[in-house]
Amino acid sequence: MINKFNAIDQLSWSDFEIFVKDVFVAAGWTNAIITEQGKEYKHGDGGVDIFAYKYNRKFAIEVKQRNYGINVDVKALNQLVTGAKLANVSNMILVTNSYFTSEVKIRALRLGVELIDRDRLQDLWIKKHSEIGCNIKPRKHQESVIQHSLNHFKAGKSRLLIEMATGLGKTYTVALLVKNIIRESDTELRILFLAHQVEILLQSVTAFKNVFGIGTYSFSACFGGADPEYTDFVFGSFDTLFTKLDKLKKDVFDIVIVDEAHHTAAPTYAVVVKHFAPKLLVGLTATPYRMDNKDVLAFFGGNEGHVGRYDLVWALRNDKLAFPKYLVLLDDLDQSRIEQLKKGLSINDLDKRLFLHKKDVEVIRIIESTIQEKKIENPKGIVFCQNISHIKHLIQFFPVGSATFVHSKMSDQQRQQNIRDFREHNYHYILVCNLFNEGIDIPETNILIFLRDTASYTIWLQQLGRGLRKTPNKDYVHVLDFIGSLERLNEVQQLFQQVKDTKLDKNNFEPLPKKESFHDSTFEVNYNKSAAQVLKLLGELKYRLKSRYQAIDILRSYWEKHEDIPQLQELEKELDGISYDQISTLFDSYYGYIEVALSGQYDVISFRDKFLDWAKSFYRQNSIPPTIKAIGLSNQYNRLLVCTEDEIRIIIGNEKQLEEYLEAQQPKLESVVNLEAQRPKLEPIVNDDIDNTSESNLNNEKLEEKIILKYLHTVKTPTQLCQLSEAERSQIRKIFHSEFRFLKLLQERRCNG
Repeated sequence: MINKFNAIDQLSWSDFEIFVKDVFVAAGWTNAIITEQGKEYKHGDGGVDIFAYKYNRKFAIEVKQRNYGINVDVKALNQLVTGAKLANVSNMILVTNSYFTSEVKIRALRLGVELIDRDRLQDLWIKKHSEIGCNIKPRKHQESVIQHSLNHFKAGKSRLLIEMATGLGKTYTVALLVKNIIRESDTELRILFLAHQVEILLQSVTAFKNVFGIGTYSFSACFGGADPEYTDFVFGSFDTLFTKLDKLKKDVFDIVIVDEAHHTAAPTYAVVVKHFAPKLLVGLTATPYRMDNKDVLAFFGGNEGHVGRYDLVWALRNDKLAFPKYLVLLDDLDQSRIEQLKKGLSINDLDKRLFLHKKDVEVIRIIESTIQEKKIENPKGIVFCQNISHIKHLIQFFPVGSATFVHSKMSDQQRQQNIRDFREHNYHYILVCNLFNEGIDIPETNILIFLRDTASYTIWLQQLGRGLRKTPNKDYVHVLDFIGSLERLNEVQQLFQQVKDTKLDKNNFEPLPKKESFHDSTFEVNYNKSAAQVLKLLGELKYRLKSRYQAIDILRSYWEKHEDIPQLQELEKELDGISYDQISTLFDSYYGYIEVALSGQYDVISFRDKFLDWAKSFYRQNSIPPTIKAIGLSNQYNRLLVCTEDEIRIIIGNEKQLEEYLEAQQPKLESVVNLEAQRPKLEPIVNDDIDNTSESNLNNEKLEEKIILKYLHTVKTPTQLCQLSEAERSQIRKIFHSEFRFLKLLQERRCNG
């Protein structure tokens, strides 16, 4: 009997085969037998280790035991395929206590072989369930999404975005949707499934094979540098596809599916997706909103193409996920500041002055004591930290041998090893930063720990979702949130209220399996004394904090109605429920609010002109240039800055550039001529390839690309932009609609290499 998974490494090869057979039987396979390897083939069974049945389908299972660090190569894959063919078995599974080479992963996909490496074997051992070989019948909420999507497609719409919370079956939903489209199509269709992680691709292949069966359709991989093959289904990673675009025609795929579709707005991902012109583009996501607030919905057909919308709130309310027992642990309060708050301390000051952040050693003590108080057996906690430095600092305060960590700067091998150590050994915690948001599931996780404000609202929801998949041994997960700001406190409170206020979806009701034990499966939030005190205080003062996303929606709605923004002095009057304090708290400045909400739609060149006019006046009166700080402080209202110092530097340049500009303007300052005419000019950069190209022969995207390449290395600051000729700037405004948007795209291109 194996009590700890890592004990499998002490098993003999024959005992390991028995262990694998027992795991498969526990997960739903029947009539499993271990064959006599090495002897003469019996009944045509060949050299396969195990044969078993699931839903009356026979499976050939090859088992390969390897020492640590030795991966399974294609020889084992070939052995399985040969043995299965001799036994006339089409369903094949290759299992190991180690891992597989990239070549095996790519070839296995082409050959229809399921791969179960050490991690998936452990999942199978814990969950006692596998999607491999399942009979797929859509659940009611999946049927609703499929029908809505089919109606959308039949109406001639070519783009849609399916929003479903983690654990609700996005991949099976889109596979069933594609099956319906293929069934009704008069021609053969080719499908591309795109993802940014190989792990996501391999999980998705299982879903598609279960829906479409084996042998009817062909599958291939385009990851790890592999060239795309001409098969019915291609599962490709963004990074590999990016290097293969020159080999692929725009119409080579009829349907393109993009998993974790909120990534698509990023420049590198967008290039891949925009290369293709499919009959249908489908995005899949649990969180359709990005940190930078780029419009993902617009990429996939706008609100009209947004189907499903079975978000985390819906999933929690309808008992589709393990529910979180949420504990808000607010840092100690500065009691002296509470009296000041009652006298009018602004919300902008609260985060900096009201909260006294606990020392790290105290945070660890609270985590340990809470686990004892809640009687959490065998704690397995993911600790979400702010950054890599935070991880390295914090881990030294955990009890020796109780915590490990992973981050993006580690090698894949080391990261894999640390995750394996966390799962298989006596580590209670694994410290991460923005690495477990997508694609990685550790089913035995029973604690999520957020240390202060680790990320945006979107990433917080993604991280929360990582611990909410149900398993036979887990119906709920403990969440410890060391909140360090009013915004997070507000977000938790609003999420709790949304779940509480949401009605049960009777149209998608499905009876749950009987359980031996029952509990109140609702979103449970408890506040420690400090958190409760702040909530009570805010209630007494009638503070009504808007969330970041509510504030963004309010300004966007104003823009859509007026095609303008309110004057700074009119903000509270024009924007319902928005205060100067809230904007300052959530966005630091009015400029920050505009940039996040309108994402380049509003041309902030007027800000630059205002700052330069003020700088000219200051220089004329004092004979010295103003500091950037002075410009910022002179442009504010009710303690809300128009721009922060860093934002001013983005708009007009740094102190040295400002000084050079003012000195160049000195002879003309007294005559106060037009600001545009005062700026020093550079010789225009001539590029015959652009200037002589007829715009009618190029679409706007190609024009944008050419202009970006033209100025990529010569225009790096707003000052350099202002030094272009008026003809050049006019061309930029015509193509990009905004000089600020042009600067932003240049910066993104340089950041992405």
